[in-house]
This record gives sequence, C-alpha cells and structure tokens, in this order.
Amino acid sequence: MTAPDLSIVIVTWNARDDVLRCLDAVESGKSSLDVEVVLVDNASSDDTVGAVRSCHPDVRIVEDSTNRGFARANNLGLDIACGRHVLLLNPDTEVGSETLRTCVETLDAEPEVGAVGCRLLYPDGSVQYECARRAYRLTHLVWEAFYLHVIFPQNRVFAHQLMGDWDHTGVRDVEAISGAFFMARREVFQAVARVPDTVFMYHEDLSLCLKIRERGWRIRFRGDVSTVHHHGRSAGRSSLALHLLEGPVRVLLIQERVGRLGGAVARVLFAFRGGVRLVLSVVGRLIPGAGRLRRERPKAFDPRVHLDQIVWALLPWVVRDRMPRATRS
Repeated sequence: MTAPDLSIVIVTWNARDDVLRCLDAVESGKSSLDVEVVLVDNASSDDTVGAVRSCHPDVRIVEDSTNRGFARANNLGLDIACGRHVLLLNPDTEVGSETLRTCVETLDAEPEVGAVGCRLLYPDGSVQYECARRAYRLTHLVWEAFYLHVIFPQNRVFAHQLMGDWDHTGVRDVEAISGAFFMARREVFQAVARVPDTVFMYHEDLSLCLKIRERGWRIRFRGDVSTVHHHGRSAGRSSLALHLLEGPVRVLLIQERVGRLGGAVARVLFAFRGGVRLVLSVVGRLIPGAGRLRRERPKAFDPRVHLDQIVWALLPWVVRDRMPRATRS
C-alpha cells in the first residue's frame, strides 16, 4: 500500500468549532495531494469527537480519556500516521489554498530540508512573528523583563528572538518555526525520537527545531504561502496555571542549547525578569491613563502572575502542585 503524501496530526481540547473550520480548510486546500488526517482528542467535553465524525467521517480519531498535554498527544498521532511527511497543525488554524502543496513540494525537492513552515496570520491579516524565529537565548530574558521586545517590536536587538526587523515574507532558512504549522519528513520525527514531551505545552517546537538542526537538516520558511491562526483559543479556555510553564520552558530551551550552566543562569535571569515585571505591574495599576493597556494585556498587569513566576524560579516546590503536567498513560 502506497503511503499518503501527507499525514496531518491535529490535537484538540474543547475546540469543536475551531477544528471543524480547520478541517474544512484542509479539505479545500489539499489539492491533488493524498492526505490523511489524524485527530487526537485530549478528553474534550464539548462533543468535538462526535461533530468531527459527523462532518468529516474520513478523519482517523484517537480519543484519550486524560489531557496529557499537547506534545504527548501529538506523539500519539505520530504513532499511527502513515504519510511520507507529517504536519503538526493546531486546530485553530485555516490553511491557505496553496500552502499544503507548496510545503510538500519543498520537502520533496530538497532532501537537505528537514522541516518547513509557512507564514502565520492573525484573522485581521497581520503577521504572527512566531512563525519564523530564532532559538531562545539568555539576552531575550533581559529584553523581556522590561518589555523591550514589545515596545520596540521591529528592533533587530530587542526583537531578536522573533526576527522583528524582517517582515516574514519570502523564502529563507531559519532557526525555528512555530508548532502551529510544523511540517517535517517522517524520518525526521523518527530520528529525533518524535516530539519532545517533558513539558505540558509551549516547549516542543523550539526544542524540536534545535534537534533537527543538530542532526544536519535545514529548516525552511515559506513566507510566500500562509495559514490563518486564531492564536491562543484553547489556552484561553483553560483553567490551568499555564503561566507557570513560562519559566520551565525558557530555562529548558536555553539549557538544551548551551548546557546546564546556561540553564542555571537562565533561572536567575527569569527570577530577575519576574521581579522587574512585578514592579511594573504594580506601578501600571496605579497610573490612571493606563486603563486601555491594562485591558489589552491583563496578564502583564497581574502581580500574581509575576509573583508565581518568581516563586517558581527561587522556590519551585512551593508551586509544584499547581504546575500543569504532561502525564503518561
């Protein structure tokens, strides 16, 4: 039996309407490609599975009774995916009409390219800069402490991680792409032992890109095709303390790049980042004219968020029971 050109793995958690829209876009955008879709449902309570079975009966569904985290759910999908290439796709996305074909053709034509991503757009058409970025570095923690990457989003120094001085058009090799649309050769996933799953979510794409580049493959960004990404839909519905994952993710990403000493320095800098942000959040709540900014960025002005992150960096056992965990079966 001939393998499909592409397997698409979609992980869902209470995202019924989003995933139906995502699947409709895949159906419209697959062109002449032979595509199989594997949906892994992380114990949704909104009848996601029933709706998909009714509207898209060809989708292969894996139902898990427990929410084990985004990365481990993707690995469940990878275990049964049969395609020559595999796309990890967020359920809150809508692929463009030429996106799947263009990315598959890139992998077919260039053996040295291990993974490929596309331009991600917000629903209003603006670019989501996470779609092509650099590996995480110690200096990024310093810029983040003072929100310099937000204040100067196009500065080549302060916006270094998201490559803010580049408009994210055209075709080029990059250090990392986003897990919202992450296409790679099947043998790439096999070579790097699937998706890194030590953290519940937010870690897997940058970590996976590092492992791919360490094995000699290039990562290609196709800014000439796009996918709409309704960013943060599922996370916004969650009652889990997802802000507690910021520290573990950043420290681990730096440790994976530069070793244990770098990880230790990253933990100290993350505590510094939390302290600066705590002060700024308190001051910001006292400024009368900052009401609109507080509404747009509520987490930035919530002292409890920054205090939790400082506690994680200095006294991690205090918040251990509140940490979202990637549980095993």
